[in-house]
Amino acid sequence: MIWIDILILFFTLLWIGEFLRFKSRKSTDQDENRSFPVILFSVILVIATGVLTRELGLWTVTSLPLSAAGAFLFGGGILLRYWGIVHLGKQFTRDVQVREGDTLVGTGPYRLLRHPLYTGLFAAAAGFSLYTGSIAAFLLAFITLLPALIRRMQSEEQTLIGAFGKTYQEWMKTRYRFIPFLY
Repeated sequence: MIWIDILILFFTLLWIGEFLRFKSRKSTDQDENRSFPVILFSVILVIATGVLTRELGLWTVTSLPLSAAGAFLFGGGILLRYWGIVHLGKQFTRDVQVREGDTLVGTGPYRLLRHPLYTGLFAAAAGFSLYTGSIAAFLLAFITLLPALIRRMQSEEQTLIGAFGKTYQEWMKTRYRFIPFLY
């Protein structure tokens, strides 16, 4: 099982690297300013709950295949985020905003998804909870993180409609919002 732990450590360091490499810019949108801390809190809550319940042996399911699947889902989520960030390029920001010169991106994961960074974040959180075998953390991912991400997606879509109008509305029709082939 040590290889799974090494995989988790590697992807955790990669995820931390994302925050160090891509700094957040300030936004004037008050609704958006509230969404990032809620999402961050939800992610930290899921991870802390996963670690705590695993260490205490509470509400956990111990299974090597489950841990491995969780590690790969966690890593896949982080890689999806990086893939999306690479395709956004200089347009990437943690804030919901459209700056002068920004364009709609339709390459990489944006060919299929409207919000691959949020899909990746949710996959990483859910994957980590599976890796730890924590039922509580897995439930928290759905109870706290998913609603926060949906609210953020709605805010982002309204901002993009305001900036790009019908072009974005047509773009939306050709991509899944969050889960490929489902939603």
